[in-house]
Amino acid sequence: MVLLIFSITANYFMYRILLCFFLFLPGFVFNVNGQIQQQQDPIASLIPLKLSPDLRQKVQASSNKDTALALYIVSVANFSSFEQTYKNQLNFKVISRYELTGSVQIQASYQWMEKAMVDANVQYIASARKPFTERELTGFDLSTNKVNLAHRVWPKFNGQGATISIKEQLLDTADMDFIGRYLNAKSASTNLQTHATTMTTIAAGGGNSFITGKGIAWGANISNSDFNNLLPDPLNELQQLKVAIQNHSYGVGIENYYGADASAYDTQLNQDSTLMHVFSAGNMGDKTSNTGIYQGLTGFANLTGSFKMAKNILTVGATDSFNQVIPISSHGPAYDGRLKPELVALGEDGSSGAAAIVSGICLLIRDAFNYYYPSQKQPSSALIKAVLLNSADDVENPGVDYFSGFGAANAWRALKTMEDGHILQGAVAENQINNHLISLPDNARNLKISICWIDPPALSNSVISLVNNLDMDLVHVPSATTYLPWILKTTANSNDLTMSATRGLDSLNNVEQITLDTISAGVYQVRVKGKQIVGTTQAYSIAWQYDTAQHFIFTYPVKGNQLLPKKNNIIRWETNLNGSAQIQYKLNTGLWQNISTPVDLSKKYMHWFCPDTIAAVQLRMLLGQFNKYSDTVALAPIISAKTGFNCVDSFLLYWQSLPVKEFQVYHLGKQFHEPLLTTSDTTITFKKSNTSFQIFTIAPILPFNIIGLRGYAFNYTLQQIDCYINGFIADPSGSSKAKLSLQLGTTFQIKRVVFEKLSSAGYEPIHHILPVTDQQINVIVDASKGLNTYRAKIELQNGTIYYSKPEQVLIFAENPYYLFPNPITEGSNLKLMSDDIDDTKFILFDLMGKKILEQKITSYLETIKLPLLPKGIYYATILKSGIRQKTIPMIIIK
Repeated sequence: MVLLIFSITANYFMYRILLCFFLFLPGFVFNVNGQIQQQQDPIASLIPLKLSPDLRQKVQASSNKDTALALYIVSVANFSSFEQTYKNQLNFKVISRYELTGSVQIQASYQWMEKAMVDANVQYIASARKPFTERELTGFDLSTNKVNLAHRVWPKFNGQGATISIKEQLLDTADMDFIGRYLNAKSASTNLQTHATTMTTIAAGGGNSFITGKGIAWGANISNSDFNNLLPDPLNELQQLKVAIQNHSYGVGIENYYGADASAYDTQLNQDSTLMHVFSAGNMGDKTSNTGIYQGLTGFANLTGSFKMAKNILTVGATDSFNQVIPISSHGPAYDGRLKPELVALGEDGSSGAAAIVSGICLLIRDAFNYYYPSQKQPSSALIKAVLLNSADDVENPGVDYFSGFGAANAWRALKTMEDGHILQGAVAENQINNHLISLPDNARNLKISICWIDPPALSNSVISLVNNLDMDLVHVPSATTYLPWILKTTANSNDLTMSATRGLDSLNNVEQITLDTISAGVYQVRVKGKQIVGTTQAYSIAWQYDTAQHFIFTYPVKGNQLLPKKNNIIRWETNLNGSAQIQYKLNTGLWQNISTPVDLSKKYMHWFCPDTIAAVQLRMLLGQFNKYSDTVALAPIISAKTGFNCVDSFLLYWQSLPVKEFQVYHLGKQFHEPLLTTSDTTITFKKSNTSFQIFTIAPILPFNIIGLRGYAFNYTLQQIDCYINGFIADPSGSSKAKLSLQLGTTFQIKRVVFEKLSSAGYEPIHHILPVTDQQINVIVDASKGLNTYRAKIELQNGTIYYSKPEQVLIFAENPYYLFPNPITEGSNLKLMSDDIDDTKFILFDLMGKKILEQKITSYLETIKLPLLPKGIYYATILKSGIRQKTIPMIIIK
């Protein structure tokens, strides 16, 4: 009977019935070897049935009952009964729950588990470890996964109208790249974290701050959720916010089992087939699992969370900018041998950013489906997943593998699949076969076909998680040749797990793929068979694509990109050609010039140190009988604009001069930057009465009306620029001189600068600067013994005058102490300037020698608060180390 249970684990309902039968069989349970034994200790005897593998291991190794509080994820048959039973237990607390699957996350002690193990209502228990973010992406490059090319070809696809939810901590909702698009969610975290802001920027940043702030689906709405809830968020809340994609860039440590959280996510995607969950694979690619059938195999089966074992989600690993899987990216297989991760994307510091990139691409695919198939409802996550995996670039081992899955995400290929109409959808019952016909031309190359379906959830702790098993094959009709999908070995052996895929029937995954490098023209038949189906039918989605002979396209730069002069730039292309070829460039209307020696086409990228010039530039690849051309793009530096002055009635913006005819000025609107005006000058003055905008950016306009990249956006009110004057400082310079330093925001329209000194007759001019050519002005002027007060005067061409704040310089010479003001009015504060304050005291006496005040001197300019004293003559004495240094008569007047 035990053998019967494990032989039918894929049959969902029968497995549930038999498992429940043995779970509640009085007096008998399974031992760790799967044998029936008589029940003795409830915890020890029920371990195999109710506990996740890692919790089972912990309990078996524990010699004492730990009383510390811990988090658990539990499957229960009845929520109300569960809460009623344990609500009064000490330290018991429900954190979250997903009622559709009977899953609940709780906080409790070990004593709770002892009771729960013999509670028939409790079906499954697993530890719920604290989630952690899986690093940030420091190098964000839209060209690695062809997102820049997708933006160039389909600029209208940007996620507008849909919402992406970032499940981790709270993002910076005030970030200018999210302005006007953030939607508050009940389940949002309250802990602000830069990681959440970075993930949101990658997936859906608006690019308002700079080009690096532009994400994949830059028009989508943005929401937030808290990753401390490891179960799915309430579906009704996600639907109210119109969440289409939820990104999960976090982990909890290596877990190798199908937990209640995995089952809950699979259930939610069955309940709403248009919702998509994208998870990072983890950053433990060099670590070893200590549970499951792959325990002890370093570098395998190290995904960071049982929720990543769900079948209907998408798990994403990380590559560098050249599509090489980075060592720390977590690897598959899943606990039951399924292919994980399914996809990889750029994430040079970890898989967090890779997941965010793929989340954004999912929204673009959704947009494309709505555009090309307007009469159909929203695409299912199975369709989006099929398109993503089928359009991926093959990396690592040829074909599928446990390191890169189906390959590196390619946004351009994914949208091209939608544009070409290369998708198929259907549903099959058990033993039913559906046939789909596709026709390929003579010049077709590299055919790829992928099928995906949303599989029903399995029971927690299932040995095999697949419930509905579909088989796909491909038949070349003219020759009757049949091709099967690629499958990988699943045995717990590192040599087997690194072997290349072979063709065969797949009974583990709900995604299958067939590829043909060499294609015979004609009609092909895609056959889908319902091998094992629970319920009436199983819906599925298929995506397919092929190349044509001599396929070549530049993928970077494209329209909207910009190369930087005198910098190392990366040139990228996509091709099925081998061998070498010459790349050339042309500036404006000039002649074609060779960039370097011929490049290796199969490498698909090269580095180019661009010339130190500003121009419109175009590339071409010389490919024998035909040439391929890039878009004409800008070769220009990034403009750095600043605030020149910020006066009461107006403000000035300025930027560096470039040899271009005009500049485009933008201001930040309700959500994105909007063109404001063009100018041939490098300064512009705004009247505050005519504009309410505060955030600006500038871009150069090059030949052929090519607009370069916008510079860094800035808020002119936050640059600490005053009305022409940034700062004025006065310092001693020797025994009879003062150094005056004036920092101007701009020299625009300044006629002269005059430095003035305060005398008994008022401020008098002592030094003139004419003309004013520098923003930083330093002069040495005369200073008398004692206190000297200076200010700067700025005179504009139109006669307007601005003054700096006064600055004081004290020249001590032979007098080390100055007391002022003297005379002093009643109720005023006295100031003492000292050359040396070490162990110095100030003591005030009246005419009779009575001490009125004593104060320790702690600063070179000390404020002395006098008590309310009558007018008259007093004496101030300065002591240093108890020795009198000076006595100064002081007069108080009314």
